[in-house]
Amino acid sequence: MPKKRVFIDSSVIIRGFLYKKSNSSIVIEMVNRGDVAGVINEKVVTEVLDVLKALKDKDFASLAFSLLYSSFEIVPKVRYANEMELNKGKIKEKDLEHLATAKALNLPIIAYDRDFEGIDEYVTPKRFLETLGIAKYETEY
Repeated sequence: MPKKRVFIDSSVIIRGFLYKKSNSSIVIEMVNRGDVAGVINEKVVTEVLDVLKALKDKDFASLAFSLLYSSFEIVPKVRYANEMELNKGKIKEKDLEHLATAKALNLPIIAYDRDFEGIDEYVTPKRFLETLGIAKYETEY
């Protein structure tokens, strides 16, 4: 049976690295173990590294970089550029690449971001884990 593929927003990856007792951390661990196929784009990589460098340090960000490149599928912009045009105005510009990536690949978006509310593909880390019947934390993230 093929693994479930999901687009994972930077909000989940960052929270997963910073808060070990969180639903986001469980999702990241599942990707790292290969239980779920995590899909991201280059913008997610940049967002994660920028935030982790600012909140932690370069070494911490470097570890995150290694995990992202070893455990996640990183989708090049050419694969979702058309969807960016089709979805302009449906979401804030900062999240357009993420929505376009998920739509181009027909994937759910796991995120903890109000800007995705109303988007059919959107699910919080907690809701995603509930669909798998996995024990989780009370918080949405």
